[in-house]
Amino acid sequence: MNRRGLRLPQEITPGTAVGIWTPSAPAPSLFPRRFERALKALEAEGFPVVLADSATGNAGIGAAAPAVLAADLHALLAEPRVGAVLCATGGYTSSAVLARIDWALVREAAIPIIGYSDITAVLWAVMSQAGLVSFHGPMPVSEWGEWGGPWAYTLENLRRALHPGAEPVPLPEPGCWTDETLWWDKEDTRRRKTRTGGWRCLVPGQAEGWLLPGCAATATHLFGTPYLPDVDGALLCLEFAGMGPDQVWAHLVQWADSGLLGRVAGLVVGRHAGPKPAAGGSLDFDAVVLDVVGDRGFPVLADVDFGHTEPMLTLPVGCHALLDATARELTLLEPATTPATRRTP
Repeated sequence: MNRRGLRLPQEITPGTAVGIWTPSAPAPSLFPRRFERALKALEAEGFPVVLADSATGNAGIGAAAPAVLAADLHALLAEPRVGAVLCATGGYTSSAVLARIDWALVREAAIPIIGYSDITAVLWAVMSQAGLVSFHGPMPVSEWGEWGGPWAYTLENLRRALHPGAEPVPLPEPGCWTDETLWWDKEDTRRRKTRTGGWRCLVPGQAEGWLLPGCAATATHLFGTPYLPDVDGALLCLEFAGMGPDQVWAHLVQWADSGLLGRVAGLVVGRHAGPKPAAGGSLDFDAVVLDVVGDRGFPVLADVDFGHTEPMLTLPVGCHALLDATARELTLLEPATTPATRRTP
């Protein structure tokens, strides 16, 4: 158990199989070349792959009906070769699967479930319903399928997050980043162009709390449902992909007006991928964040690499960390996994 009383999953060791689950968009079916690259990259890193039955399916909206997708997850969790479940990609429909999942089985299996974007709904529900740590991190189609392989920073931070060491782990800034769009299976035939830019302090100060990372648009789907975690004391980490300042403002106002923003210990804003101007032309994202945060007194760190830009951090959902916005630092304070005890068949 960690400080919040959450169960820790077992670490992933080389040679452990990873299960591929597609609870959101049917990207493996739509982008087969990129998906095949992802599978080869996983195997090259020492992770044999087990595909869920509908992992490459396409039912017109998702890979399969929600009940089928839930059954796919249950089958992966029961498969003794599988030591982690990687969600294939994001999208919009993973929330529809939540009510069909056996959360007691998820807790009992105690293996890492990894994803981001629309998978935010799954990750937060793993914590609220199964009492288990999950991982906001890279996915097969989007990260493992990159031309030339996944970014070294992405892999290093995934392994760091899954390592059960006891020492505090400072998370490093990447030396460069990108949000360049190269359409999958059409234009992704080269490495994407990068630029520089570090993390930024918006409101100075320090705060200790537990990590609650996710995509703001997906988190909105959980308001008013049992899947939204109790946010007291959280270091809320929100990223806003493809939005303008007006849209970011609307999401943050919802957090404020619901009373939830006043219960968190700090705010980490993800680096904006594909930012757009507001309807009136503004690109001042800092202004809307500072307006909503107001005088709440918690630190705010911006442009942190955990969302739809590359490369990306892996953040364990529900584990304690120290946010030092003044020093532009984020440090994991406790392990997110326990040593592996399974024997790979």
